[in-house]
Amino acid sequence: MVLTKVITFLVLFVSISPSLAQSKDGGHVSLQVSQTGLDFAKDFLIQKVISTSLPLQLPEIEKKVKIPLIGKVRMGLSNIKIYAVDVQSSKVETGEGGLVLSVSGATANVSMDWSYAYKASFFHISDHGAASVKVKGMDLKSTVTLVGDKGSLKIASRDSDCKVKSIGIHVNGGASWLYQGVVDAFEKKIISTVEETVSNKILEKMKKLDAKLQSLPKEGKIDDNVAVNLTFTGNPVLDNSSVEVGINGLFMANGDGVKVSGFQSSSSFPKVKRMMGIAIKEEVFNSATLVYFIAKKMHLDIEQTKNGSALSTSDWKLILPELYKQYPDVKMMLNMSVTSPPAVNITENGIDGTINLEISIHVKNSGVVLPVARLSTAMSVAGTAEIAENNLAGSLKLKGFNATMTWSKLGDLQANYIQDVASTILESLFLPYVNTRLKRGFPLPFTHGFKIKNTEIVYVENGVMVCSDVASGKIITVSQD
Repeated sequence: MVLTKVITFLVLFVSISPSLAQSKDGGHVSLQVSQTGLDFAKDFLIQKVISTSLPLQLPEIEKKVKIPLIGKVRMGLSNIKIYAVDVQSSKVETGEGGLVLSVSGATANVSMDWSYAYKASFFHISDHGAASVKVKGMDLKSTVTLVGDKGSLKIASRDSDCKVKSIGIHVNGGASWLYQGVVDAFEKKIISTVEETVSNKILEKMKKLDAKLQSLPKEGKIDDNVAVNLTFTGNPVLDNSSVEVGINGLFMANGDGVKVSGFQSSSSFPKVKRMMGIAIKEEVFNSATLVYFIAKKMHLDIEQTKNGSALSTSDWKLILPELYKQYPDVKMMLNMSVTSPPAVNITENGIDGTINLEISIHVKNSGVVLPVARLSTAMSVAGTAEIAENNLAGSLKLKGFNATMTWSKLGDLQANYIQDVASTILESLFLPYVNTRLKRGFPLPFTHGFKIKNTEIVYVENGVMVCSDVASGKIITVSQD
């Protein structure tokens, strides 16, 4: 049924975040869906899934009725199907009672086969044919209450109710007494059957949805070294205009196993003015740098310039003349290693970071790689976040740095030479490589088949908030089970 599909989509729409997540004390990522976002989800699903939700089979109805001047007639309705639904008005509401979806004034078309059998003293009469029913004023209301349970979401309670105001029956074939008999005998029964079948179908779908929610993975693998904890923290927060779900976790080493916390940290993020908002605290970024640092993945070997040509001492004869003097026109290689986890700090003005980097300069002389110098740098960078398709991407820009020569075969170098060398390496080689990776970005938690638009990135104290509207990217195929 349409309502079932919409309820399923709405719950998943506000509860699944497949790309971020673990925390020691509470959630550091939250997904907030505004009333506009909930309305979009409701309207989209009602339009798109009616055709895949129907027909809905109803149980057969059989009854013996007494018809004046005729006597007792055995009548039956079979192959009863709701094959079309037209929704005139619908709404989704949130609050302490849970997530409530209401459809009012809907109409439905029902097809069925009729049959009757009448026995008299000396003869037997039977006939069969088709009938159609117009269900009018169908009101549906379904409520689900979500709670956190050991890092998962579960449906704590569910309720569904369907009321039909009236129906209109049209019988094809049969005599006038038969038509009247069908109306008198089956009108109330057809109404109650529609109401009961629709309600039970919704509850059946909710039970399956509950199992699906609790089976969601608690961690997601980023690569061979890093994963994220996808556990939920605490209970979803519902008010009269939005739903917010907290995600408990930071980046972690792949294979460490998740740590579940039942507390949701207090949110300092503003209410979203668009359909959705994804709030990411700075601890998430810092956990990522820490995990990759521990995994020893913050090491870079560079042998080529940005345009792909090999590094050569001839390129450095102006800023490092002693290097060119000792090793003229030979190939070079730079080894760069981050010496401590980069620190990320987010304020209302943007993203700042500090990176400590050790740079080793090597030359390739007669087929032998020789180390000639080592620099230690401490740099400050400014970061910007941006959206690339459905990914959160970004870039870094050098704000300032301090460099010292920690070891050298080139003799004592003047301070200005050291600063020039470090500046060239950082701005021309190191940061372009890092930004190439950051430009690819990481996927945001949006349901497959949708794309984001009208995106706005807001920097707040200790976090970044991505606010966006959602549009359908392509038709979603919804299973009928």
